[in-house]
Amino acid sequence: MPQAAVNKLKLFSLAWPILIEQLTGGIVVMADIYFLSLLGEEAAATAGLLMPYLWIGFFVLPMLSTGGTAAASQYYGANKLDKVVPVFMTNVVLLGLAGLAFSLFTYLNFDNIALWLNFPVQMQTYAEEYLAIMAFTFGFFGLRCAYGSILAAKAMTNWNMLASLLTNVMNIFLNATFFFGWFGLEPMGLKGIALGTVLSYAFACVVVMLIVHIKAQVSFEFTWAILPRMRAVIKPLMKIAIPSAAEPANYTLQQIVVAGILASLGVLAVSSYTFVLRFLFISMAVSWSLAAAGQIIMAHHMGARKLDEVDATYNRCIKLAMLFAFANMSLFAWCYQPLISLFSDDPQVAFYAKWLLIICIVMEPFRAINIVAGMGLKAVGDGRFAATVGVAFIWGVVPIIYLCSISWQLGIIGAWACFALDEVIRGLINHWRWKTYRWHNMGIT
Repeated sequence: MPQAAVNKLKLFSLAWPILIEQLTGGIVVMADIYFLSLLGEEAAATAGLLMPYLWIGFFVLPMLSTGGTAAASQYYGANKLDKVVPVFMTNVVLLGLAGLAFSLFTYLNFDNIALWLNFPVQMQTYAEEYLAIMAFTFGFFGLRCAYGSILAAKAMTNWNMLASLLTNVMNIFLNATFFFGWFGLEPMGLKGIALGTVLSYAFACVVVMLIVHIKAQVSFEFTWAILPRMRAVIKPLMKIAIPSAAEPANYTLQQIVVAGILASLGVLAVSSYTFVLRFLFISMAVSWSLAAAGQIIMAHHMGARKLDEVDATYNRCIKLAMLFAFANMSLFAWCYQPLISLFSDDPQVAFYAKWLLIICIVMEPFRAINIVAGMGLKAVGDGRFAATVGVAFIWGVVPIIYLCSISWQLGIIGAWACFALDEVIRGLINHWRWKTYRWHNMGIT
């Protein structure tokens, strides 16, 4: 990418397609929960308790792919174009293998995962049926993330958005078709939702490959000569990719442990937890889209050694993400009753959800700081610090969650308050680290 093109990168022009992509993905999740709720509270609660495990794929793989985005963006900014395609190819291999490995593990253990997570007996059958099919999703999803990172590095986030929109529309259509038995098919219920998801991600993989190789005109080199060039970029790529994946990987593992704790609080508490998570996706999507767009711009400027531009982009992302998170969660907390009634009419679920959303008014602005600061530090080569702090706090808060929710009998509200405290402290530490400006002497170029 020529330097003139780098100078024209704008936060909103990159962020809004990412936001649309995130929001439509969240709508698909809410649609899935709606279909599951038609099967009963237990099916919906099962999906909520499985989400931490599924996040290992759906959260960690995209974060791992940002290593390729940031590395390629820095090389673009430094005008070292000969290193860009080797980064792309290395990232495709890395994500493809990671996705395939997770698919294989899930399929081989679909009948044990619910037991490991301490699911109630009545939920285990739902979990086994769902995971046996969903296991095939992650190989496709890993490749889709790798190719999506190519478009992001080339500042073609609008094409990523288009691919996601097509995929999400197909996902909802296939889920409804298999769930209700349209077009003469036998209604498949829970299995239909899982099958629709697998087929839609296979479709997504094909679509984004075509965009990269035809529209973006990225050509891979399938010769022995490319191997030394790929080996040369593995270390700088992994310098960003490993810290980028370490924190979300540990976060998802922590959520699995926490899910086991929360499962003992009862179906109603878990259902409220599941439903409130669905409403967090808007503020998290805005924070993620601003952070992802900012990461692209910061990495380009870091490669060009325009350090003032890097800091200015970071500051703008932080302010916008925090402001939106506060306003959004305040609105949801005010309107909690009609929102929760979309999923459940149980008054106890509404009571729990109200207090969880009130806590979110404090938690989500600091989560926004954590997301933007964490991705910013990784973009400029200081990801090890953010990952170390993240892992330490992620596991350090688990015994406190147990004490609050079980030992001190504060239930789901006590556990949620612990999550909020974790986000506040981590966000402040990562922001402090950025403002020390030690990252000025880092980077991969």
